Amino acid sequence: MTSKDLSTQTGIVSRFVSDRTDLVRKFIPLKSGFRFCQAYTELVDRFTRRLFFEAGLKKRAREPRNKPFIILALGSYGRRELCFGSDIDFMVIHEGREDPELNEIIPRALYPLWDAHLEVGHATLTIPACIRLAMEDFTVLTALLDARPILGSRPFYDLFEHAFLSRLFREREKILKHFMAARRKQEEQFRTEAFFVEPDIKEGPGGLRDLHFMNWMARIYFSCVRFSQIRRFAVFSHFDLYTLAHSKSFLLKVRNQLHFLAQRKEDRLLLAYQKDLADRLGYTDDPHLSAPLKFMKDLYRHLNRIRYGYEAFQVKALDIIHPSPAEENPSIGPFFQVTKGNLVLRQDVSLKTDPSLILKALEQANEQGLFWGSGLIWEARRMIARSKRRLLGLQDARPALLRVLSRPRNPKIIRLALEIGLLELFIPEFKRIRNLPELGFYHVDTVDIHSLRTAEVLEQMSEGAYDERWPIFRAVFENLPHPERLFLSGVLHDVGKGYPDDHSVKGAALVRPILRRFGIDRASAEAVAALVRHHLLLARVSQRRDLSDEKTSVQTAQTVQSTELLDMLFLLTAADSFATGPMARTEWKLHLITELYAKTRRILEKDTLATPHATRRFTEQKKQVLKSLKGRFPARDVRRLLEQISSRYFIGTPIEDVVAQVALALDLGEAPFAWSVRKRADAPVTRILQCIRDRRGLFSDMAGVFTLNNIGVLSAQIFTLKNGLAFDIYEVTNPLDPLREDETWGRVREQITQVLRGEFSLDERIAKKEEGQLSQTVSWITWPRSVQIDNEASDFFTIVEVAADARMGLLYRLAKVLTAHGLDIRFATVNRDQEKLLGVFYVQTPEGEKLFDPLPIEEIRRAIREVTQ
Repeated sequence: MTSKDLSTQTGIVSRFVSDRTDLVRKFIPLKSGFRFCQAYTELVDRFTRRLFFEAGLKKRAREPRNKPFIILALGSYGRRELCFGSDIDFMVIHEGREDPELNEIIPRALYPLWDAHLEVGHATLTIPACIRLAMEDFTVLTALLDARPILGSRPFYDLFEHAFLSRLFREREKILKHFMAARRKQEEQFRTEAFFVEPDIKEGPGGLRDLHFMNWMARIYFSCVRFSQIRRFAVFSHFDLYTLAHSKSFLLKVRNQLHFLAQRKEDRLLLAYQKDLADRLGYTDDPHLSAPLKFMKDLYRHLNRIRYGYEAFQVKALDIIHPSPAEENPSIGPFFQVTKGNLVLRQDVSLKTDPSLILKALEQANEQGLFWGSGLIWEARRMIARSKRRLLGLQDARPALLRVLSRPRNPKIIRLALEIGLLELFIPEFKRIRNLPELGFYHVDTVDIHSLRTAEVLEQMSEGAYDERWPIFRAVFENLPHPERLFLSGVLHDVGKGYPDDHSVKGAALVRPILRRFGIDRASAEAVAALVRHHLLLARVSQRRDLSDEKTSVQTAQTVQSTELLDMLFLLTAADSFATGPMARTEWKLHLITELYAKTRRILEKDTLATPHATRRFTEQKKQVLKSLKGRFPARDVRRLLEQISSRYFIGTPIEDVVAQVALALDLGEAPFAWSVRKRADAPVTRILQCIRDRRGLFSDMAGVFTLNNIGVLSAQIFTLKNGLAFDIYEVTNPLDPLREDETWGRVREQITQVLRGEFSLDERIAKKEEGQLSQTVSWITWPRSVQIDNEASDFFTIVEVAADARMGLLYRLAKVLTAHGLDIRFATVNRDQEKLLGVFYVQTPEGEKLFDPLPIEEIRRAIREVTQ
């Protein structure tokens, strides 16, 4: 390449960079995400064509003897959806085996792209090789589905396209399996708590990839060159393409801003970016919602719309690809008929003449497990948008909706009622929680979807879906005299969110007028309000208080006051946990809730304390342990060890864990500790059962070793035995490198051993590690921080409760403070996610008493505040 060529290329690159800067300045503030992407794609088109021409393509084009070729833009570049940090992907397809001249031109054209700081990917293949690769690699296949020719022979491209589409048609059954597999993999990867708080706007649920999936399926199975052509098919004739396009434009706008903010391709909306993005997009604070929360609520409105649209599209598309026989159901009444599992209006029936049919259709679909046909959905949506007063004035409308919400048997139809605006019409209080993100790393859905999911879980409990592991749910449900109150509380339990007040208190205040509008009786309204008011009670008490202390269950009984309310509260708490996400429904948390429920119910039933019942249950558990370990250890040794274990341990521990830890203790011998490390299948969490020789400061040492190895303690339960052993249960984050987990756990084990021998100092190492974390960005999410030292809640322990921002080494520091003040941590529970930590420590003085002296109490409070701030 001559110096003149280099100078020309440098000039082309400089011009592109300058034009891109102007483009960003001009288009980024616009509302449309499409306009920037299209303008940027056109700019890159001009840039790349110029580079290829200058690299020798112009000269080659003058020689018709050369073999034909085509240069394709792939993926987002092919779709004309290039964002600021998107990759630029090419495929060069040529005729024949080798084309030396083309092989020299391509790198000459591509190097300047890298000089312009673009991420470039390319491949050079023949037509057969390209199609063969696409059939083997789903990523290549989908990239080619979006391909667009930018240079080369058009007849040669037509030849390639014909061959490619013909192969797709022949193998579309096989490709469908790839589609379903890719979709499942995507859902498994991104439908977690972490990706809810910090969503991936491209690959996550409701992200741009869902729209791509729809486009690809429409192209292969319905021969749609443009997705809008899908409306040629009757079942998609009312598909809401306009709102989907609007949501797509919003996501593209956010994606561009995110790339620009991160100065790279970044599709995950991390907490650190959310406030800046809200500011850039023009959101401002108001008295009820902060700017970032308003932005995230808008974002989830679009994500939920696309996610729901994709689900509806897939169901209808699969039904066409693999049609089921049409059916008629004459028993559906005079207004409706059933076609392929969908409720549709008869030809002579219209919602215009009788809008109450919307509610009748809702009831029918709920009772018979049907969905609505697309025409009925379209008509109902339009009627709800245009005739609100008419619908609200219908005499039978509210009673019909109340019947559905009092027994929501069909989750799809309840979700549809939310999507078409029916719930918001009759319950306007629902607007505030519509698409509202949950703050915290325990959630996988927005508040509105979570509320409907809670009611769905309650229905599943009533049908025995949890019988195998939790038969108590159905047993309790079947004895409820008023199950409709429970379902209504499931739908409405979080209706108070979105206000600055405690959402339980606010929700209870909102629920009464809502139910009055539906004409519900006073007793039912008060019961539902009480359930909403106390729906967090059992979870909070069971995870923060010592359940072996009678005082805990007595205080709970005093709050609840009736067995009927307690039964419903128990089921609502469990359903709420299941609907929240895997982190909220851990086995031990449900075990604690169940234990608290059982003890509180006994007090309410017989007005007696639970000790005799608990004693009988402990006896039964001990028999079960003896039976499980029969033949493995002498019964005498097992009995002797069981006598050393406190009742508190049996109350809070599943029997499988009891058996495992007793076995660890009996196998311990002279070793300093023994443990069982097991990864959970439903969450990125490892559960550790440990038997260890107890000593003061042990808990802080364990927390310190975990910290050094980048393992976060999510929860911890500490139980001290009378013989000087400790049974500990930790739930911790998995090691960072999934390929070296065994190596990490081996290192952790070795460090614990060294710490126990006094051969490994933690303070200096922890301090160095903390220094490396000082630049972490703090989340914009606000929540109460506190230090409470309580001598009333327990008869035997002082309870130290700390709510603070989660950060590396904090648990270690807190435990060190308590130990340094001479306190013995006898029992502790810790709940932590990525942003906050709640630690509850039951402590005693060295004399085994509570700490009453005000002076050391204030010193401890001050010391804790120092380490938490």
